[in-house]
Amino acid sequence: MIRTVLIAPEAYRTLERQRLVEQCEKAVRKIKRGENAGVDLKKRMPHALNIWQFSITQKYRAFAKRNGDTLTVFIIDDHQ
Repeated sequence: MIRTVLIAPEAYRTLERQRLVEQCEKAVRKIKRGENAGVDLKKRMPHALNIWQFSITQKYRAFAKRNGDTLTVFIIDDHQ
């Protein structure tokens, strides 16, 4: 279970620029409650890289590295 979600400064600036801070905070709360299906939290291929993604909105995804019970978001991407 994920207990902590950290957001790298560059990723946070993207959230601010795209006005996604509130939506990201909502997604993070869901992840911490274990409601992973609601944000489509999943490990990306290849699994050995330990990169995870979750939905912020239908258009935007966050990509993060997982270390134990901590996710560190390093990029926000428009997947369309």
